[in-house]
Amino acid sequence: MAETQIFVCTVETPGGPKDYITLVEPKLAFAHGLAPEAVVGVLSRPLESGEVITPDLFARNRQFVDFLHEVIEREALQQPGFQAEAQRLSNGWVYIIDQRTSTPGGPVPPEDILGGFEVKDGTVVAGSYQANPRHQILSARGFFRLDDELLACLLREMRKRCSGKHPG
Repeated sequence: MAETQIFVCTVETPGGPKDYITLVEPKLAFAHGLAPEAVVGVLSRPLESGEVITPDLFARNRQFVDFLHEVIEREALQQPGFQAEAQRLSNGWVYIIDQRTSTPGGPVPPEDILGGFEVKDGTVVAGSYQANPRHQILSARGFFRLDDELLACLLREMRKRCSGKHPG
């Protein structure tokens, strides 16, 4: 699995330049603009040459976080691996784990759990998804990472919204 590609878009504002973080390619962003939910977050100050983005410089965008969870809630259910895990578990919770975690087979830190779905008798309970408010979009281990299928769904939805091809 590849790391999520992050882009920095510098925008001139009345208060000076602002660096916005997005997953949308600059070509699309500059052609159509960024939908609010495509802005992962903003930096508290412009980056210096060669400087990396750290959690203390980054403020997440609530609209992006809500959008991320909407996509997870809708699309995770369509993933074959997810359905297989729900059937295997039979009863309990299936969690969506941030792929950046260093302990995927062991105890996962709370900031690396995106959310979870309740499972009863091998079937996901409708409307049971709960986003984890403690999940960190950017931690000391980097930006969040979704599995390849969920990331593809998220990127597809973001691109639609930025290109104006989404009703809403």
